[in-house]
Amino acid sequence: LGINGIPAEGRVLADKRDILEVLATESNYPINIKFGRPHLTTNERIMLTSMLHSLFAIGSQLSPEPHSSGIQSLETDTFKLHCHQTMTGVKFVIITDPKQSHVDALLKKLYEVYSDYALKNPFYSLDMPIRAELFDVNLQAVMEQADKPGLGNN
Repeated sequence: LGINGIPAEGRVLADKRDILEVLATESNYPINIKFGRPHLTTNERIMLTSMLHSLFAIGSQLSPEPHSSGIQSLETDTFKLHCHQTMTGVKFVIITDPKQSHVDALLKKLYEVYSDYALKNPFYSLDMPIRAELFDVNLQAVMEQADKPGLGNN
């Protein structure tokens, strides 16, 4: 994400220097490197959502269970994808550590926040981004609660 406090975009710093050249120059040491996931653009988010929707559709068609609703969880060595699909077809997706517990309770709490602060909001339209401060505040509270032990006991 950046070197010595200068933001990076791809292989170039904001001051137009090539990142590999900065790292190769000994006079720049010591170097402070900030790692992280790059922020997704709106188009990238739409593309990921479309791919996820397609995976769920394929999963429901390939499932040996009749009338399957699609993927509920997908586990790899490094992460586990969990999905809760509502009766109206809205999907809540969480990516967790494979050892994370009480994810079903978290998904249900997220659905409660969605139904209380988005669906009951007269200014919210389905399939549109949720822009409601109460939703954001309560969503943040649920996520902070998820980091604490005992979520499944509530």
